[in-house]
Amino acid sequence: MPLPSSGAISLNDVNVELGNTATAQISMNDAAVRTLFQVASGAISMSDGYGKSNSFSTTITSNQVDLDLRTYAVNAGWDESSALEVTIDTGIVCSASTTGVYGLYVSGSFPGGVTLINNGYILGRGGNGGSGYIGYIQYANGYSGGGGGPALYVSASVTIDNTNGTIGGGGGGGGGGGAAVVNGYNLSATGGGSGGGGGRSNAGYNSSGGNGGYAYAQTTAYGIAGNAGTYNAAGNGGGYTYKYSDQTGQYARGGAGGNGGNWGAGGNSGANGYYSNAYGVSKSGGGGGGGGSAVVGNSYITWTATGTRYGGIS
Repeated sequence: MPLPSSGAISLNDVNVELGNTATAQISMNDAAVRTLFQVASGAISMSDGYGKSNSFSTTITSNQVDLDLRTYAVNAGWDESSALEVTIDTGIVCSASTTGVYGLYVSGSFPGGVTLINNGYILGRGGNGGSGYIGYIQYANGYSGGGGGPALYVSASVTIDNTNGTIGGGGGGGGGGGAAVVNGYNLSATGGGSGGGGGRSNAGYNSSGGNGGYAYAQTTAYGIAGNAGTYNAAGNGGGYTYKYSDQTGQYARGGAGGNGGNWGAGGNSGANGYYSNAYGVSKSGGGGGGGGSAVVGNSYITWTATGTRYGGIS
């Protein structure tokens, strides 16, 4: 805690603030004392130490994207040597702009140690939903959903209190639905797959739902696009493509897209296509994307409270 703002200050008080034992040998001219009192040279007195602290605290009060904790602290006034404490305020989101980066980085040098108190959210971006493939001649499997992105990267020793916080990788995107075709005498009908839903994402960077493929025979029918994943929920996959029937009553139908996954969870696979007679071909739905990691670099972390975490810890 800071030194007193008025009255007497003892060298024992200074020792404790510097992290020494109270009775350790110390003098006013020691480099550590001058750094603490912010008097680089010349005359120095106990009153120079009023209110001084050997630690620096700052609170993140606005949403951040691809945040580097060290850079943020330096910009907030940290001297790059004293103990550092950073608090993410209640409801604040530190999120990733793409699935290839992290919502928050703890890396670089922290000579006095660093403590992170998370009362908000550290999140990866959700994976995009896979699209359904077109029907007719080029009928094919649905596309796979994209994997969710990671949330927190750590490569420096840090103490984390996540009592009231959430750390979650992005949800995986749902797979696109498979197409199908049915052929025969006086019959050519094809169903295009529907798009998968986007994985649960983060504020301002919603994952996209997959596009619906289209089906073509004597008329065109379009698959249904999946919904985007948002901060509040994963996106739902598009429903199966409206069947095309010719005068014989036979039809092909594209599969429904899979739903996206919630934070840290994989998306669902798209459904297979369907055909109604012996001359058809059914193609598979695309697989769901995997959920993103909550934490990468766990060996560097001392957890005072793990709190709520979604996704892998490695």
